[in-house]
Amino acid sequence: MSADGHDNWHQHSDAEGMPQEEHGAQASAKALGLTFIFMVLGVLFVIIVLKVYFDSYMSSYKAKIEENTSAAAETWQLKQDKLNDMAPVVAIATEQVIAEYAQQN
Repeated sequence: MSADGHDNWHQHSDAEGMPQEEHGAQASAKALGLTFIFMVLGVLFVIIVLKVYFDSYMSSYKAKIEENTSAAAETWQLKQDKLNDMAPVVAIATEQVIAEYAQQN
């Protein structure tokens, strides 16, 4: 128990004027409903944003990890070498085909 005695915080002097009405005595159903709706929409928005970010991050991460071309690097280099070896022959064949088409027209 407190030894201070009774606290008269609820008693006001006449100098304070008329007492105010109780704040929030009547709950507004409209305000409560709108608050609930905005909170639900806010949570859904955050969930959707996180889902989109996660999907974007994971798709790029999976592409980097699983879909890389390191296994094909040696084969790609061999293909480029073969294409470079064939380039002069292909150029000659291209010139011959162009000459044939020019003679037909």
